[in-house]
Amino acid sequence: MSDDAVRDRLAQILDPTLLPLLEQRDGPARLLERLPIVYPPNAVGPDYNAAQEAWDLTGVLYSTRGRHFEAMSLYTSLYYQMLRSQTAGRIHKGTPLVRLADSYSALGYPVHAKRYLMLTLCEDALRENGDVSPETTGIYFRLIWGSGLPEAELKRYARQFNDLAIQNPERSQYPEWLLQEVDAAWLTEVPSPSESGLYVACTIYVDYLLDKLGEGTGEHLELLAEYLLSCMPGCRTMRRGRSGSTDYDVVCAMGGFEVDFRSEFGRYFVCECKDWKNPADFTVIAKFCRVLDSTKARFGILFSKSGLSGASTFRDARLEQIKIFQDRGIVIVVVDSNDITQIATGAHFAELLRHKYEEVRLDLRNVRRDAG
Repeated sequence: MSDDAVRDRLAQILDPTLLPLLEQRDGPARLLERLPIVYPPNAVGPDYNAAQEAWDLTGVLYSTRGRHFEAMSLYTSLYYQMLRSQTAGRIHKGTPLVRLADSYSALGYPVHAKRYLMLTLCEDALRENGDVSPETTGIYFRLIWGSGLPEAELKRYARQFNDLAIQNPERSQYPEWLLQEVDAAWLTEVPSPSESGLYVACTIYVDYLLDKLGEGTGEHLELLAEYLLSCMPGCRTMRRGRSGSTDYDVVCAMGGFEVDFRSEFGRYFVCECKDWKNPADFTVIAKFCRVLDSTKARFGILFSKSGLSGASTFRDARLEQIKIFQDRGIVIVVVDSNDITQIATGAHFAELLRHKYEEVRLDLRNVRRDAG
């Protein structure tokens, strides 16, 4: 749609109090505040209605003007409002997701674009009961012709997404969960240099998993750890891998980083998850070091809900964390529930990892840490 066509349509459907904001310099910021109030969660679902169209086209207007980051903030806001509207059951959220994919593609961010196309496929697959057809959805052409996904693979993923939703209606309200539950063969893109530093995670999904911590199985912390890492461009994840002697909570493979600090991670690294009330102790970190040794990995992440023992005094497990690097050259960083809460409010996960990596490698203490 042209700029004029979008503005003409918005003049017909957008709430009159919002129309003046479209031409103001700080219009997107003001719209982010006002749109969720004017169009509350119960107004944006379940079908593509006037409220969804008004919000959607507001973002499209900025896209047509080349202001993609501002447009993406509006699409994301719509997506979050639709997630909030699912109190009575899931609704189709494909519109903001495919808009985000198009914007990332326009910016030259292939990894982000592909992820949002796959999230859109999740939504369309459930709407179409696992049979995505070129006659009923645009995601078919975007993924096959635009991204090179084989038709057989598209159909396989669509069936898997639908089967997963039938098995778990609650979790399937989040397409992020559906995408976690299938293989990552779809992820063939390498991050462009410009997108390598971008970190985007769905904070509502992170909050959902955070609220589930402490249930006793540790599964939700594993889901959360894998999701946070999978949102880092170039990081391919596998959850609950198993060798002849060891169960790996999360295994990560890195690609596309040559000069970024993440190049220090090596090609592969492993994550361990401890959803415990008490801090992880010396035994936990020593055993994790043995796992990393056996895989010849020089980096690992311990997701420990309550952190490490001796963290404030640099004793016990915290001291062993430093000694492991000094003796073996292996860096283990620890991510606790406070760190994850920061990410849920918008902190940059990769930057958080960088700070923690430097603290261990350089044995830094009392370091000021800015939010990402």
